[in-house]
Amino acid sequence: MSPALAALAAVLGLLVLAGCGADPSVPPPGPDVGTRIDQPVPARLLHLPLRDERGDVRHLSDFKARVLVISDAMTLCQETCPLDTAQLVQTARKVDRSGQGKDVQFLSITVDPARDTPHRLAAYRRLFAPPPANWTLLTGSAQDVHALWKWFGVYWHKVPSQKPAPKDWLTGKPLTYDVTHSDEVFFLRGGQERFVLEGMPHLARGSEIPRRIRDFMSARGRHNVAHPEPFAWTADQAAHVVRWLAS
Repeated sequence: MSPALAALAAVLGLLVLAGCGADPSVPPPGPDVGTRIDQPVPARLLHLPLRDERGDVRHLSDFKARVLVISDAMTLCQETCPLDTAQLVQTARKVDRSGQGKDVQFLSITVDPARDTPHRLAAYRRLFAPPPANWTLLTGSAQDVHALWKWFGVYWHKVPSQKPAPKDWLTGKPLTYDVTHSDEVFFLRGGQERFVLEGMPHLARGSEIPRRIRDFMSARGRHNVAHPEPFAWTADQAAHVVRWLAS
């Protein structure tokens, strides 16, 4: 290649990077952090009618211009969801402090749509005071919610409640069932699934679980807080994935 052609190729390469918004100062996450993916989310799932904590209909496609961070959750989980939610909130606050908050949307979508009504989601969100402005909780019909999680590969299974039955932290009534489920955080950009973090997180200082939820947690749940798994993901790692996708 002649020197002139080589120079032209270099310029074109820089233009391509600029057009893609790539920032070489933000490297991709390492292989020990999570799993890189690049697959389109089906349009039927992007347009599912879900409801937020105010009862308004929302769709994943509403946030297509932002980086989407999605966690499976439920308000009556006693073991893992309080950790996942506290970490998601902490990550949202980190992203806000970095100045990227308007470019990122955090979603907690229930795996228990029968009980997680908008009213309950709103009460749960208020416990994480002050809740980040770009953190939304979503529910929907059982058919739509299960279709969404089935595609993303989230495991869930309804089981009888343990005895003695724990009491609902909101109503005080005994619970009749539980929902066991896997724990993942999904990162989307432009309707594409791009990255996944799996398992429970390692809560850092500042990721406190609200007292009302901590009191509701089981002994196993409190053990999970005190003894995180060796390779549990951190809020810093999640924030790095966001910066990488937003760059």
